[in-house]
Amino acid sequence: MDSDDEYDAAITEFSDVNDADDDDEEEEEEDDDEEEEEEEDEDGETQANNSTVQATPTLASLSDPEQALRVREIGNDAVWSLSTAKPGNGVTQIRDSSVDSYWQSDGGQPHLINIHFLKRKEVCEIAFYMDYTQDESYTPKKLSIRTGITFHDLEEIKEVELNEPVGWVSVPLQAERDPLDDDEEEENEDNVDSSIQQRRRQRRPVRTHLMQICVVSMHQNGRDTHVRQVKIFGPRSEGDFAVRRTPTAFGVPKFKTVEMTQFSSVR
Repeated sequence: MDSDDEYDAAITEFSDVNDADDDDEEEEEEDDDEEEEEEEDEDGETQANNSTVQATPTLASLSDPEQALRVREIGNDAVWSLSTAKPGNGVTQIRDSSVDSYWQSDGGQPHLINIHFLKRKEVCEIAFYMDYTQDESYTPKKLSIRTGITFHDLEEIKEVELNEPVGWVSVPLQAERDPLDDDEEEENEDNVDSSIQQRRRQRRPVRTHLMQICVVSMHQNGRDTHVRQVKIFGPRSEGDFAVRRTPTAFGVPKFKTVEMTQFSSVR
């Protein structure tokens, strides 16, 4: 009897050890899965911020009437400056709407374009006109787009790779939720269709005082750079971007004053 009891106790102890080992292996597998998911998320965020952009002959924000109703060019609302420029090839040339003129840098890398707004602005797109067939080694190959309040707190939000561009290079800009935004936006979204909410989140513009375009490198390891045009766009008040800032109830504007509430329903 004693030998049978000792045998049963040994079997029980052995099974407990195996169960403990199995639990440890499952925990290790779960930790590995979590690490892999985190790495995939980080890779996805990196790919979203780093992208290769193809040039197009026309710029939709300027030529497409439907797109023009949604955005407007806000470059005239800003103060522009350059890190360096040759005489006669400066800010005026990249803002004159002529693809035959260009900015030419005159100094060491990196080359910078600074766009400083007097007040906080929403920016949804920035576009460049480049011509590799004419500029060759002067053509930018890698761009870094940075935003901030001053030159001391700039953060990179987008890195763009270019491959011998000829035409307009459009870079859409999107941002995560800004902690300075009003909390009313989340409350208002409760009465909006889910597909509209998703589209608004995907197309949330960047809000910034200062935007800096850094020309990191040129084709053929060039030293100076040529940029023929720079256009910067923000959402129109009547466009789709602005709808998210308009308090609504069941798709109808929510009036705040007593005088306007009479128009809130059909009688």
